[in-house]
Amino acid sequence: MTIEPTPEYLPALRAGDADRERAATIVQAAFAEGRLELAEFDERIAAVYAGRTVPELETLTADLVPAAHGSRTDRLVLRSTGSSVKREGQWRVPPQIVVETEHGAVRLDFTEAVVRSPEVWVEVKSAHGSIVLIVPPGWSVDIDEVTSEWGKVTNTAGPPVSGLPLLRVSGVVQHARVTVRHPKRRWWWPFGARANNR
Repeated sequence: MTIEPTPEYLPALRAGDADRERAATIVQAAFAEGRLELAEFDERIAAVYAGRTVPELETLTADLVPAAHGSRTDRLVLRSTGSSVKREGQWRVPPQIVVETEHGAVRLDFTEAVVRSPEVWVEVKSAHGSIVLIVPPGWSVDIDEVTSEWGKVTNTAGPPVSGLPLLRVSGVVQHARVTVRHPKRRWWWPFGARANNR
């Protein structure tokens, strides 16, 4: 579910070191394949490392991504304005997900999802909204690159297990909440049994 328009007053998503390194890799690959001259390579790589926002980096690599990174299906954009958006069950998870909310809620459940990449990057932009990311036990979680402005960012996931995916979350939240957790435990009562405690 995609809802327009994009929140206009949210600032451009700040770029982190990993964003710049990823963009630099695309530029370097294009140069190695002969799609950039040396002078243009030098100019772009300098601009990449000086880039301050994700849109700046996307502009610098826009004409290089198809050959270096594959199709647009590698990126999923979800927007919610005054409504809720969910992904659950056996949905295909791309390497990069962008979540934008304004007075809305987004819930991504990775418990039964089809994940083929070792790392899933979620970029968040939320104002007065809620984003919940549900991960299976054993997943690694990194929320260090989320900037909170009068918001709350929490991660209650357990210890990581080697070989399982890494969920990396970055972005900015304003008067909003981002929660990363495991699925809630379901209690099972045998047929006909009753609880003695009330």
